[in-house]
Amino acid sequence: MAFALLNRLTAKPGQRDRVVEILLESGRMFGDNSACQLYLVAESEDDPNLIWVVDLWTGEQEHAEALKTPELRPFIEQTMPLLEGMPEQIKIRPVGGKLPN
Repeated sequence: MAFALLNRLTAKPGQRDRVVEILLESGRMFGDNSACQLYLVAESEDDPNLIWVVDLWTGEQEHAEALKTPELRPFIEQTMPLLEGMPEQIKIRPVGGKLPN
């Protein structure tokens, strides 16, 4: 069963561009992972500090294993000090729609 998350990250003032840069760079690690069906980083148009990340994976276990990749750790360590608190993760259940090819 597909596993999806909406991730809400609030960057410290003036840090959103750097956080987005780190997220995009770290997301490249999922490019060859067939279990990752969507990794989308988006900026809020209304809040200059708000970032959304949408994850869609073939399963929750595949997502968890991808996060254990040692190469991902430095990206997390770079990002956390740039955020106002912990990212909020909202589990969602995909029911249909269109995915990029």
